[in-house]
Amino acid sequence: MNIDTRPGRHRAPGGYSPFGELKSIARESAQPAMKGAAVVAAAGGLVATLSAPASAETITDTSAVVAASKVAAPKAAVAVGPDAATVPALAPAPALSSIGYTAPAPKKAAKPKPLVIKDVVVEKDRKEAAAKKAAAEKARKAAAARDAAERASRDSSRTSLTTPTYTEKSTVNGTSGTKSSYNWATAGQCTWGALNKWYQSEGYYPGGWTGNAMEWAWGAANAGYTVSGTPRTRSILVMQPGVYGSSSVGHVAWVTAVNGNEVTIIEMNALAGPYNYNTRTLTDISGMKYIYAP
Repeated sequence: MNIDTRPGRHRAPGGYSPFGELKSIARESAQPAMKGAAVVAAAGGLVATLSAPASAETITDTSAVVAASKVAAPKAAVAVGPDAATVPALAPAPALSSIGYTAPAPKKAAKPKPLVIKDVVVEKDRKEAAAKKAAAEKARKAAAARDAAERASRDSSRTSLTTPTYTEKSTVNGTSGTKSSYNWATAGQCTWGALNKWYQSEGYYPGGWTGNAMEWAWGAANAGYTVSGTPRTRSILVMQPGVYGSSSVGHVAWVTAVNGNEVTIIEMNALAGPYNYNTRTLTDISGMKYIYAP
């Protein structure tokens, strides 16, 4: 009679051993250790309820059990508090707030000053343009001042030419000659200026002769006036050509003062030009004659 010694529950009742069953399962399993551990765990309840009989076969290969014990158990979830992301942060209170200390307010950062980069060429051009403009304005003002001075001089001369300043004389300075009702000389010339000064001093124009300035001494004498080589005030000085810069037709002026042989005159169309008067002091020399006003 043959006895069935194959592992499994189909063996004869007298030959079954639970530990032999487990040993057989572990040995024949070709799966990884995890599968063996799962099998052990599944059969754990059966093992726990069985007590090995004295004649039970002892497990000599414990590799499967050791492998099962080495399987890492799943880690339990760590209990933590509320999610930090959902809890608002608390502002730290100042340490000295309990004694009334208040932290100073943070200072505002100073605004940076804008950096200005100047164009040297442009600045130079602007300065040169400003200097030119200032120079032009200065020249314009100077020209305006000269024009104003010239106009004032002409206005003053014209006013003096038309405003009599004579007074009646109690004595005469020479014989009376012919009189004229107008200034018969050419306007703006030295002859016109001398006659105008005579009129301002005496109240009338002398007359009775014509001609260039160098001919006046002879013409006045013929018209009844006293002509002398001795200088006197209230007289017309007659200078021959070349005397003190006189032109080729001579020059005449009105004598305003005499100091010895020094004669002070006022003259037109000399140093100041036509229509303008100027004064000079000359030394009496040859070539100078004087027509006295009465």
